[in-house]
Amino acid sequence: MAIVNQAPKLIVTCRTGHVELCMHEIGNALYVKDPGLKITESGFQDVLFVYTNLAPEKAYAVVAHREYGFVEGIIPVNCVLKVPLVNVDIEKCLESLKPPGVVKLKVRSRGVREASSKLFRLFAELLKKHGSSHGSSSRICLYVEVFPENVYIGLGSCQPVFKAMS
Repeated sequence: MAIVNQAPKLIVTCRTGHVELCMHEIGNALYVKDPGLKITESGFQDVLFVYTNLAPEKAYAVVAHREYGFVEGIIPVNCVLKVPLVNVDIEKCLESLKPPGVVKLKVRSRGVREASSKLFRLFAELLKKHGSSHGSSSRICLYVEVFPENVYIGLGSCQPVFKAMS
């Protein structure tokens, strides 16, 4: 079955220099649920896009709390916004995500200079408007991943991926 939606459902970061093994680990976890899954390199070192017919929440639930040797991090992609960002689009995304009262805001910019601190302030402001706020000790993270053409936003666990003993 072909992938219906062309936006990635997960962003996976890999241990430096181990992209193929990282792809294999994520593929092993998701293939059973979606044999049509596709994993591609993002264009940034050690960062993968995972395309699947599963909803982002379902795909994330399948892969998030497993033991990995080469996967460093997994982020669900609940919203994809085009660059430049428009506040209305961010607010629609936050409305659909319904973040809990306090979330840890994690903004990472890849290939876009000086975007992280500006976006952090903007998202913190818009979170307040939606009845939520940033708290560094929260166990739930609002991930904002900035790439040159798109911003990927997802709500997931702040807990790091469990590492297999090497």
